[in-house]
Amino acid sequence: MIFIPLMLFFFICMNMGFVKYNDNILVGSILLFTLGTLLCIWKFKDDINKPLSQKTYFISLWGVFIVSFIIQTLVCLYVPLAYYSDFIKVRDQAIYMASDYSIIPQYDFYFHSYPYQLSIVVIINFLYELLGSYKGVEIVTTLLVNISAILAGLTTCNITGNRRVSILVAIMFEVFSTFCLKTYMPYSANLGMIFPILIFFIYTTRMNRIWKVVCIALAVAIGYRVKMTTIIPFIAMVMFGGYKLLKEHDFKTVIIGFVSLLTFSYTLSSIHSCMLEKMHFVNDEKINHGFIYYVAMGQNNHTGGQYNHDLSVLADRPFPSKEVRDKYFLNMALQSVNERSVIGQLKFFVAKIAFCWGETYIDHLYFCKWDKFFLIIKHYTWYLAMTLMVIGTFFIRDRRYYMQLLGIWGVIAYLYLSEAGARYVLMYMPLVYVMAGWSVSGYRKKNSFGNLPTT
Repeated sequence: MIFIPLMLFFFICMNMGFVKYNDNILVGSILLFTLGTLLCIWKFKDDINKPLSQKTYFISLWGVFIVSFIIQTLVCLYVPLAYYSDFIKVRDQAIYMASDYSIIPQYDFYFHSYPYQLSIVVIINFLYELLGSYKGVEIVTTLLVNISAILAGLTTCNITGNRRVSILVAIMFEVFSTFCLKTYMPYSANLGMIFPILIFFIYTTRMNRIWKVVCIALAVAIGYRVKMTTIIPFIAMVMFGGYKLLKEHDFKTVIIGFVSLLTFSYTLSSIHSCMLEKMHFVNDEKINHGFIYYVAMGQNNHTGGQYNHDLSVLADRPFPSKEVRDKYFLNMALQSVNERSVIGQLKFFVAKIAFCWGETYIDHLYFCKWDKFFLIIKHYTWYLAMTLMVIGTFFIRDRRYYMQLLGIWGVIAYLYLSEAGARYVLMYMPLVYVMAGWSVSGYRKKNSFGNLPTT
């Protein structure tokens, strides 16, 4: 039951984020819509649990997918996207590689500092050359986000058996992603979104254990190459699922899963190395940054742990060795931590959670006079999902629910230590929507999920 106080604390922090980063009309509207939805769920709880035929279910799910994808494609084609920072560098490099398979000279230091970004650059470049335009890549990005929404719905159905709630989850996430412009810009966070929910979908699907662990291993290996933090919820899954397998003495499944993960990871690493060779890129460990760098950035008091200008100017002076830099970064992080009192530590932690999970991409569409309304709807679906997830902590006893909560707290811990940014939460949003649907479907059945597959 340790997750109940943690989720309450998380919910308070999230509320602070909404209050701090939004105006009164926005916050008031979100709270009013959420309260009204919760009352409707309570009033029509019997209708929510009524059976739905499989044919109607799949027609409805496909309808949600097609309608959302059409709308999002139109947004891609006709709404200007405000690219900035890393988004620009990744885009420019991917387009440049279509004519010259090398690093743009002015971006050489950036990609040597962050060589893991080249994985997503290669993927985007492949899509760009295949489709012939960057608009096409943006549309493919929305397609993957849409598939993530459908996977969230199917995963909810796998867990609860409730097809109506499954459709509701897909709609909620589609509404959020449609009016969140950062879901359209090709980048590791949104292209990598599909992997955490795909892993959980496989985990909850009824299939042979051997095939299940092999499929999960493949999804993890690919997801790690797209965005390394894909593995954070997977760690929680290994803790829960691995414990069950070992308890049942199913060592064969454990060994096959471990060997599969190593094999897939090694194969993809080899392919990645070949791509770097083709680009004539030599990974220089004296330049690229380790985890200490991100800790120094994430603990910066002046920017709330979101950025550190002292680190950005390293390229403008004689570049020190990795050992010297790590020592410098560590001292910088420790100095930032020591400057904060005990209360200050708590406030800093709360502020980072509030920004990452409460802010949820404050951006306007600016393509019609209704952009404020769309902004409210977008925030409302996210706030409702978070509210239902927290409520579910009180009555859902399925250990897979706590597995996902543990994964979310793992993400929170990572974001607290390293650089904070709301876009880094994007990958885990489908999981939150699944847990919201889980709460809607399961609040009357405290122990009703014990017979479903857990590995």
